Amino acid sequence: MSEENRIDGKFKITDVTDKARIQINILTELTEEEKAIAKSALRKTDLRIIPIVVLIYLAAMIDRSNIGAALVNGLKPGLKLNNRDEGLVTSIFYVFYILCEVPSNMLLKRFRPHSWFGFIGTAWSTICLLMAFIKSGALFIVARAALGALESGFCPGVISYLGYWYTRTQISYRMTLFFCAAPLSGIIGNPLAAALVSIKLGKFMPFQTIFLFEGAITLAFCIVAFFIIKDYPEEAKFFTPEEKALVVSRLRIDQGMASEAKVDLRQTVKFMLDWRIWAFAQINFGIANFYVVVTTFSPTVIRNLGYTGTAATYLASLPSLAGLFGCFIVLGLYSRFKYSDIILFFGSIAIIGYICACYFTGKVIRITFISISGFGLIPVIPVLLSWMSVNQGGIYKGSIASAIVVSYCSISGAISPNFFVTKYSPKFVIGNAFAICAYTVSLALTVVLKIYFSRQNRYRDENPVDISHLSEEEQRLMNDSHPQFRYKC
Repeated sequence: MSEENRIDGKFKITDVTDKARIQINILTELTEEEKAIAKSALRKTDLRIIPIVVLIYLAAMIDRSNIGAALVNGLKPGLKLNNRDEGLVTSIFYVFYILCEVPSNMLLKRFRPHSWFGFIGTAWSTICLLMAFIKSGALFIVARAALGALESGFCPGVISYLGYWYTRTQISYRMTLFFCAAPLSGIIGNPLAAALVSIKLGKFMPFQTIFLFEGAITLAFCIVAFFIIKDYPEEAKFFTPEEKALVVSRLRIDQGMASEAKVDLRQTVKFMLDWRIWAFAQINFGIANFYVVVTTFSPTVIRNLGYTGTAATYLASLPSLAGLFGCFIVLGLYSRFKYSDIILFFGSIAIIGYICACYFTGKVIRITFISISGFGLIPVIPVLLSWMSVNQGGIYKGSIASAIVVSYCSISGAISPNFFVTKYSPKFVIGNAFAICAYTVSLALTVVLKIYFSRQNRYRDENPVDISHLSEEEQRLMNDSHPQFRYKC
């Protein structure tokens, strides 16, 4: 930062709001002193932002996917579900998840983050807990629909929320930490469900104890979250004045300030017609479909290999364990490789592992390849969503994009469950073929976007445009079309 932004070696907070001096999308090199201040501020941010959202997402993923453990531990006969209902109890969650995601992310801009996340988390965890007391299949399906509607505001909301606090160069590492909750939910959730079904609790059936205890745990997390989630960096009291000045200045230049972003219907429609967002959405669809099959239906697939329901529930944690290991590897790759290259490499491992798991024989070898598929698949999720997030050029566009990308991919959760019901066992040919084809399309579109972004960057480098006459607000409305914006490939 320039000397004019200093007084006696300290940063003037007022200078970071001098909009006339802002140059959008151009982050200057930090001095050694500024690097030390930035490092301290980043450490404080990480400790206050990441742990609580990871804990809530971990609990949300367990609440969402415990349906797989419930199905192999007596849900179908316990609630007298027919084949249609068996698929519907899973798919209805995703139907309402899809319908409510974009409106939920728009509502996030109307409410403060701690209020919004605290409210929806408390509501969905209460519903999960109450599912333990439901006696009819119809009411259970209604509860799963409500669960999907409420959970829809969290994942895409946090993808947007991370952009409130982190620059484009910082966000991918934190996004991966956040999505480590997904494999952790499988590692913890499946053994936890297996342990819970072994508990004899009054007249509760085995699957009901899953909903009772897991709902109660999530409820506790979400009540605490209401009091500790931080809203906006410019309001943060844990920064020193120098840290706040530097953080706010760099966020304003990089993506703009979340507290200043406004909901605009015309802009929303424009973003919803952006083909690049829909390309990301289609990529995420194939990835998410793979994830639903490999994680949610692992207990069903493994049980059909001849294991008991409890044993299948324990073994179903192996793909998630392998995926968590893959996520740790990815954390060290962001600084050395492009987003698209990481997706293509790990995506290839995932699809090869899955094909082998489908068509090889033998229990051990099939479970091994399912785990290899999880190793390649799960790390791709945060990489793809980080790649999408850093290529929007603004907070509000990023918010709409994350809602579209996550909601569209959730269609897979409404489709795939119907291919993994009892009547298609044990080979599940249609479900496996659909998963493989959708994932292949995702990898092909990754190549298309990589080429497009590279060509756009080269064109902007070779054809500079002077927009210094425009105000910060006018420049910010350009989002990723800003001539100084460079896509991450």
